[in-house]
Amino acid sequence: MQDTPNTPTHNPIEERDYRAGYKRIMWYAEQARRHGWHMSDRQLVHEITQRERAASIREKSTLPIVGTEVRSAAWNRGQADALRTILRGQRESSGKGQ
Repeated sequence: MQDTPNTPTHNPIEERDYRAGYKRIMWYAEQARRHGWHMSDRQLVHEITQRERAASIREKSTLPIVGTEVRSAAWNRGQADALRTILRGQRESSGKGQ
């Protein structure tokens, strides 16, 4: 597993959410690797887009966060960055990153 990259924020709550989102995706990726599973580049790009869209919606929303599964924009951005890390790793290992 990798360490989380430097977070772009100085807000401790956002930083915590970002790191939690990042670590969650990396944990799932590790579990998938152990079982021999992987996502295609296209699937990863789709998931990155969805996480970025969720973060954007959350940032623009004036409604309060309600519910247990609603996450902050920082959490979604952390997940998107983790997915980018996985995509980059897959592309480098397959020789497509050139």
